[in-house]
Amino acid sequence: MKKLPLIFLALAITLTGCGIPSQKYGASKSEGVYFTVPYSWYEIPTTSLNAEEKKNGDNLERAFQVKWQLAYSKSRDIRPGDVFNLATPEVPIVYARVRELFPAEINSINYNEMRNVVVPVTKWLEASDKNSNNINLLDDYDRIEVGARGIRTIFTYDYKGIASYIDQTVLLTPDRSKLYMFIVRCSVACQKKYKEEMTKIGDSFTVRGSK
Repeated sequence: MKKLPLIFLALAITLTGCGIPSQKYGASKSEGVYFTVPYSWYEIPTTSLNAEEKKNGDNLERAFQVKWQLAYSKSRDIRPGDVFNLATPEVPIVYARVRELFPAEINSINYNEMRNVVVPVTKWLEASDKNSNNINLLDDYDRIEVGARGIRTIFTYDYKGIASYIDQTVLLTPDRSKLYMFIVRCSVACQKKYKEEMTKIGDSFTVRGSK
């Protein structure tokens, strides 16, 4: 059997090891925030999210407290407005946000308020008629990171007749001055389809703290 020259063997090994990466990082080095998403997902950049949020005059003051935000989706059709809209997406959306708290919030914020960053989870769970929103708490536990600590809450609920899934992690800095939020969401049907990917993304959220 004729042997291949060493140069061809080296080339074959190089090409074999140069596949497309399986994931990419969403990160803010200045805020010490990191997470991963599949490499093929589409970014909704910080500048676009900032511009979209500032369109809403009611939230303008809060928008100026945002230090950093970034989103990704499996679909290129997702727009910045979809990230902030409560309407249930049929494709996964991932949203990370870092915001400085107002003085009044620093003194009052607690775990229940952190659970309620998207929808009033605790109010719905405590309601006598839980079926009105069909809320189902799947998991709720402490998350402790190097630069912050808080809770991860995973639940489903109905929004305008559509079963929705949210995996949210909300953390506070030790001095309680800054809030880190990480949301992974889509419809329940969508989550069942992309369960492995979405769980991996939720698990990847890491906070080292601002520099």
